[in-house]
Amino acid sequence: MAASCDLLDVDPPELQFPFVLDKQISCPLRLTNRTDNTLAFKVKTTSPRKYCVRPNNGVVPPRFSCTVVVTMQAQKVVPPDLQCKDKFLVQSVIVGDGLASKDITSQMFVKEGGNVVEEVKLKVAYVMPPEPQSEIAEEHDGLERILVPMQRNVDNGRSTSELSSGSVSLRSAEEVGSPVGRIVKSEEFLKAAGPALLSAIIAKLTEEKNSALEQNRKLRDELELVRREASKQQGSFSLVLLIAIGLLCIILGYLVNK
Repeated sequence: MAASCDLLDVDPPELQFPFVLDKQISCPLRLTNRTDNTLAFKVKTTSPRKYCVRPNNGVVPPRFSCTVVVTMQAQKVVPPDLQCKDKFLVQSVIVGDGLASKDITSQMFVKEGGNVVEEVKLKVAYVMPPEPQSEIAEEHDGLERILVPMQRNVDNGRSTSELSSGSVSLRSAEEVGSPVGRIVKSEEFLKAAGPALLSAIIAKLTEEKNSALEQNRKLRDELELVRREASKQQGSFSLVLLIAIGLLCIILGYLVNK
C-alpha cells in the first residue's frame, strides 16, 4: 500500500534496506501523479550524507509515474538491533505544463504566500538480507527429513492429534507430485501449524540427537571391549610362550646331562 497525499502516491510507504556491511544498497521509490496537473517533486532526507537520491527532484506529467532510486552508502558498523531513525520527505507542488526539471527551484517548495505544498513522510527500516540458496536448501532438507515421515503417518490414517492439539493437517503443504514436493512450501505450513506442531518437530530433532549420542556411546563401549579382549589375548600368548621356553630349557638340560 502506497503512502499518499492529495497530489502524489508514493510506493513503498517505508524504505526497506536489506542491511549488509560494506555494500551499497538501493531501494526504488515510485511516484504517481494522481491529478490532471503537472507536478514538481523534491525528495529530502534527515541524513543527506548517508543516502544518494537520483533524481532528488523532477517533474511528473498528469496521471504518469516516475521512479526515484534511493541508495544507502556502504556502512561499516551494524546499528543496535538494526534500528534506524532516518526519515525521508517527498514534497510535491502543482506547476505549469511547460516546466522542465532543470527549472525547479527550492523556492517552489516554500509554504508561504498561499503556495500549496503537499508532503509525504517516509520511515527507513533495516531488514535481514535474504538467505543464500545453499542455506535455504539445507533448511528445506532438514524440514523434509522430519515432515515427510509425518505426512506418511497421516496417509496411513493416523490422526494429527499426536502432534498438535489443533486441527492442522499436514496436507496444508503444497503437493507438487513427488513425496518431497508435498512440503515445498514448508514455511507457510509451519506458520499455519502453530506452536504445538513446532514443539513436536523440536522434540523429534531432540529424539534423533539423543539416539545419535546413544549410538556413539555404544560404539565407544564396543571399541573398549575389543581393546580389552585384544589385551587379554596378548597376555595369554605371552604366558604360553614362557611355558614353551621353560619346557624347551628343561629338555635341553636333560639331553646335555645325559
